[in-house]
Amino acid sequence: MPTVLYVSQPTITGVAQCVLDWTSGLSQRGWDVALACPTDGWLGMACAREGVRTFAWEAVRQPYVGVRRETTRLRQIMNIVRPDVVHLQGSKAGLSGRLLLRGSIPTAFSPHSWSFEAADGAIGAAALRWERVATRWTDVVVAVSEAECADGLANGIDVPYVVARNGIDTTAVAPLAEADRETLRAELGIAPGTTAVVCLGRLHRQKGQDVLLAAWPAAAAPGRQLYLVGDGPLYDEWTAEPPAVLAAEGIELVGGVERADALRWLAAADLVVMPSRWEGMALVPLESLAVGTPVIASDVTGASEAVAADCGAVVPPGDPAALAAGINAWLGQPADELAAARLAARTRVVGKFELSQTVDIIDATLTALAEQR
Repeated sequence: MPTVLYVSQPTITGVAQCVLDWTSGLSQRGWDVALACPTDGWLGMACAREGVRTFAWEAVRQPYVGVRRETTRLRQIMNIVRPDVVHLQGSKAGLSGRLLLRGSIPTAFSPHSWSFEAADGAIGAAALRWERVATRWTDVVVAVSEAECADGLANGIDVPYVVARNGIDTTAVAPLAEADRETLRAELGIAPGTTAVVCLGRLHRQKGQDVLLAAWPAAAAPGRQLYLVGDGPLYDEWTAEPPAVLAAEGIELVGGVERADALRWLAAADLVVMPSRWEGMALVPLESLAVGTPVIASDVTGASEAVAADCGAVVPPGDPAALAAGINAWLGQPADELAAARLAARTRVVGKFELSQTVDIIDATLTALAEQR
């Protein structure tokens, strides 16, 4: 039985969900799976329930903070697990893990959006230089979208790539019958006749909720309600000092919810909006389409692979006017076309973005790496 060690600093939201899905899937396929991650989120306990051995690795998000301590702890975990292959998740694990291993163990890396896309100027340039240097210690990049792979190659990150597009379990994430959906909307406090526009995600500059708020005055209409679902730095800031637009009717700051409730909000929505500034391939559009809800997304990495014209649209990132125009154009369609779009949304995902396909690709990739030892 081969052993793989997963390393992840994120323990909530999208990256954590990928790690949970992938580690549990590999465990079911016969791998001995271990995970090193911080203890401040739900990831470690969720993976442990799936039979994954978990180890506390108290990494912090900031790129150059705590690296020596993190590599020391990671070495201790390596000595216990003795993995045949390591799969590093996200920029911080990619930094600490590759600095420690330096090619001594077969190493896969999944950026879940490149670190240099998250920063401008000198910081972004330094992140790109690091990724180019780290290629010498990277056996394969497992990209979560074709676009993430293309972005890496275009920026001189010349390593072998495998694309394992983000997927979801479409047997578990599925549309509700219309009567059940109306009941759900009532439970969530959505008034009858409301056009519910939902933005789900961590309230952070990356996710672009500030762009959506800037767009909303031009997208607001009678009976139209915007629900911002999620917590994070902007949630704390906006609850302490609400921006003026939040005082307007038609906007509700819902706060953070568990994943089951997040999926309920997606199913209840008439439209989901993802205004992100950068992504690798976000799960929210896939989950939204799987429950039958169309998506307007900013045209960041992976978005156009997920969203097709019959179930949503992509608009330029960071452009409130374009975002408002996209929302208005979509919701201005006749009722029968909007109903057809809900069917098209589900069809878009089934068979194309299946979690089982994603894990099969990762399984084959890690197996090939483990056999190199």
